[in-house]
Amino acid sequence: MAARLPAGPGGFGAAGRHDITVLWQRAVFAVVIAALTFNCFLAFVNTRITGVTASHVMLVEVALIGIAAVLALNRHAGFYVLLLVYLAYMALILALRPELDLKAIRDALIPIVFYFVGRGITDIKVADRLVMLSAGVVIAVGLFEYFLLDTFIANINILDYYIARGTVEEGENFNEGSSLFISGVRPEGRNFLPFLGLHRVSSVFLEPVSMGNYGAFLFMWGLFRKDMARRKLLFAASAAVIILGDARFGMFVCLAFVGTIAVYRFVPRVVWWLVPAMFILLLVLYGTSTSQLTWEDNLAGRWFQSSRLFLELDAAGLFGISADEVFLGDSGYGYTLQQIGMVGVGALWSLFIFARVRSPDAWRLRAMVVTYICLLMVVSNSLYSIKTAALLWVCVGAADVWPGFGRRATSDPDTGASRAEAAPQDPAASAGDQRPVTSRYSAS
Repeated sequence: MAARLPAGPGGFGAAGRHDITVLWQRAVFAVVIAALTFNCFLAFVNTRITGVTASHVMLVEVALIGIAAVLALNRHAGFYVLLLVYLAYMALILALRPELDLKAIRDALIPIVFYFVGRGITDIKVADRLVMLSAGVVIAVGLFEYFLLDTFIANINILDYYIARGTVEEGENFNEGSSLFISGVRPEGRNFLPFLGLHRVSSVFLEPVSMGNYGAFLFMWGLFRKDMARRKLLFAASAAVIILGDARFGMFVCLAFVGTIAVYRFVPRVVWWLVPAMFILLLVLYGTSTSQLTWEDNLAGRWFQSSRLFLELDAAGLFGISADEVFLGDSGYGYTLQQIGMVGVGALWSLFIFARVRSPDAWRLRAMVVTYICLLMVVSNSLYSIKTAALLWVCVGAADVWPGFGRRATSDPDTGASRAEAAPQDPAASAGDQRPVTSRYSAS
């Protein structure tokens, strides 16, 4: 918003535009860090001050999305058109359902709004600072939880908070005597550094799944930003988060990112577009052919659970208008179709894959985000958790308007829009970093 304020008579001078841009960036930092930490804060309120309900959680999320929507406002029609079309489509979907579920609107609203917030960031180093700040917060709270667990639980009783908000039923925790989330202890022992004990640290996320997802995101951003300051520190933070949370799936996703980086230049966009359909087909084929009957806590067991749940969708469920209420939280693909419908999902996914980006270097991140989404949705619907989604989509938006390696962004004095200028050539830079911005990936 601030980067697009008019200049000239009656407008803001260069100093005024700079001050407003700084204020806008601080507001973005505040809303993203708030999205990251608000559950931890509400758990503290529930433990030490007064009871919290699901309504309080919903109101905070609505407020955060609303603030982000204001920060995303600009002179371009794209955001407004997409927002209006999406809301109209979801209104139609909800009208065809027997019961109103506003959460369905919220799920895809988070990536839309925060992505356009990210597109207002004209300097990729601002996104770098946001990522490093979030890592500092997560690791600091995580270490506090690990080394001072009794004090942490005395102030932030995780299990009581999730019971209060209706996510967990009373007596559902199979870790007797524990006040952590139901997956906060791994009874069979840790996968990484067993000497650290059975406790799986969840930090501000309060549950280890998001901790692992966040660790994978840090690794992904580090792979993408190969000229980032303190990049090695970011990789160390990623490892610390994954080890503290004993997030084996997060580690698996990191390995998948390495493979993606090796091949992404050679894969056509249409193939990336088809990847979710390929995963769904594999889930259906496995679910209809396997003789497995029981779930196990491993990758094969997660795949079986996701297949079994996906097959519970009826034909109406594929279009988001089913009258049957089926729990699909452990099958991200099934949950997505149930909430948004095949038409809406197909349209949003097509926009994400085929929309132009400013630099071919942005596809370094885009390909890993596709990998992240498609793998994550096999095992859960945590892709839609604002705790990690806000930061993810802000960074994706910032990458899409970034001029690329070897170039710097400047601001057009009339429109405030960022444009690329050739930076001084680095003799050590690779030939790939000197590619022109004007390519088939560039914005027109």
